[in-house]
Amino acid sequence: MQQDRVEEYLGAIYRLREDAETPVPLSRLATYFGFSPVSVHEMVQKLSAKGSLLYHPYRGVTLTEPGEQAAARLMRRHLLWERFLTETLDIPWSEAHEVAGRLEHVATGLITERLAAFLGVPPVCDDPGQDGGEKGSAETCLPSVPVGSHARVIRIAPEIPARLRRLRETDVVPGRSVKVLSQDAMGTEVLVAETGSVARVGSDDAGSVWLELSS
Repeated sequence: MQQDRVEEYLGAIYRLREDAETPVPLSRLATYFGFSPVSVHEMVQKLSAKGSLLYHPYRGVTLTEPGEQAAARLMRRHLLWERFLTETLDIPWSEAHEVAGRLEHVATGLITERLAAFLGVPPVCDDPGQDGGEKGSAETCLPSVPVGSHARVIRIAPEIPARLRRLRETDVVPGRSVKVLSQDAMGTEVLVAETGSVARVGSDDAGSVWLELSS
């Protein structure tokens, strides 16, 4: 079993889940990858036998502790590369996200920690939310940001492909600074500082936009 494929599945489960206890349906994984349900089921059975995940018949899959740790390491590598590409090399986020998706599988532990040191990130990620896929304590989702507040987009989670495409169109992506103009049941209106444009983020997507409030 190729390690890249294993990491892709574990990372997808980590990204798509609502929380650690709720199973991710296999149909959702099939849609995410564009694979057939049979192909996804076969891979899930292999990863279950390996001890990386738990298969819950008719409900989906959850990560075991080893699977959780592997997925968190993968997410850490992805976010470090994404941050390096966007902040240091000034690569547009949509392109950086794709490139980081490849680099996350090839970077060694040494390279990852050298990159973390370069970016000023602690070398050991005790809290997966700091550089992994779960919410960090200093982050808040877009619907919770008060009107008039300034904030910086940190990440999008869960990373559902259709959602990422919609957010790319609004330019509300990691690295952007925004000012919240309005909040209502239909979504959030923000001013994107870098472009001066006003964007409307629908309620279905706003809860997946995580930001750090500006002081």
